[in-house]
Amino acid sequence: MPLGGRLFEEKGKVTSISIESVHPVEGTKVKVDFVSEIKGTGNFPSGQNMGLGIMNQYPHGVWDSSYHGVITTREGEQFMWWGHEKSRVGESGQVRGLVLITGFTHSQKLSWLNKLIMAAEIEFNPQVQEFAGTGYEWK
Repeated sequence: MPLGGRLFEEKGKVTSISIESVHPVEGTKVKVDFVSEIKGTGNFPSGQNMGLGIMNQYPHGVWDSSYHGVITTREGEQFMWWGHEKSRVGESGQVRGLVLITGFTHSQKLSWLNKLIMAAEIEFNPQVQEFAGTGYEWK
């Protein structure tokens, strides 16, 4: 996978969770709301992130998730984003995966983000409902 430089580090927490459906083959569908702190690297902005998503947890340990949200920078500018995650549960119970993210902004200063595709390595601890990730430019 052609990854470029590191764009950001993220730490966050799930703020609410609700079960949407349960099925023995299709798995458990869960709606989550979350907040996180984004620490940008280089030109990537730092700020507060909030989002929500639907996580489909399959019985064999693979998760398939779709998210969307908004990052508000320290200067008050916004970057709206959406992402799709594939992950799996490891032996330790931690969930590790990869999220592909794109988005848009109306900010002239941040307009370079409009053409950016990001790949974020994510680790989620379901016991404490916390996650961390590192985002990279996908070239």
